[in-house]
Amino acid sequence: MLTLQGLTIFSGYIIAVLIALLGFVVIWRILDGTIDLSQVISEPNGGASMSRFQFLVFTFVIALSLFLVIIGNSKGIQFPEKIPAEILTLLGISGTSYLVSKGIQFSDPTGIADRGTDIIISPMKANVPPGQTKQFTAEVPGKPGSGVKWEVIAGPGTISADGLYTAPPAAAVTPGSPPATAAPHLHATVQVTSDEFPNSYDVAVVTIV
Repeated sequence: MLTLQGLTIFSGYIIAVLIALLGFVVIWRILDGTIDLSQVISEPNGGASMSRFQFLVFTFVIALSLFLVIIGNSKGIQFPEKIPAEILTLLGISGTSYLVSKGIQFSDPTGIADRGTDIIISPMKANVPPGQTKQFTAEVPGKPGSGVKWEVIAGPGTISADGLYTAPPAAAVTPGSPPATAAPHLHATVQVTSDEFPNSYDVAVVTIV
């Protein structure tokens, strides 16, 4: 017959095993990339968040401390009748410091600005001879690896999906124009747009010389 003490010990084992399994699953998901810590400990602008990182560390420390208390009970593996003051202190420090850090951060709007909506094209101006190519690059600060879309929105020429602009051949630049009246150069406008933020774009001017 299962006594009350035996039931308590059995429940303690179950709780300890469940906590251990939960911790194992979380760590496993982090290692295989399913849980992306870069989103857990970073701000919307992509910058590192010390308050979130600290809160994450404290969470693991408190969970591990409680697990050790459960399995290290002198009466066997069971949930303690009273949570140790040290664990409650850690919990209080973690929550308080996180709130204070967030309060300081939100008092300065620059700390939470979403720089990820900005996009920068390079170079902004380029001289390209007819029939030649020019490689353009784009950077989305705070969002490394963000996808972009390239297109020529004005003027001649084409551009590939990776930002390689190709000027038209010489015959296409001034078709049918005599040398004395031919335009010395034409202009084209290259635009790059962020896949994640369609309203975010930048342009560069190409001079076909």
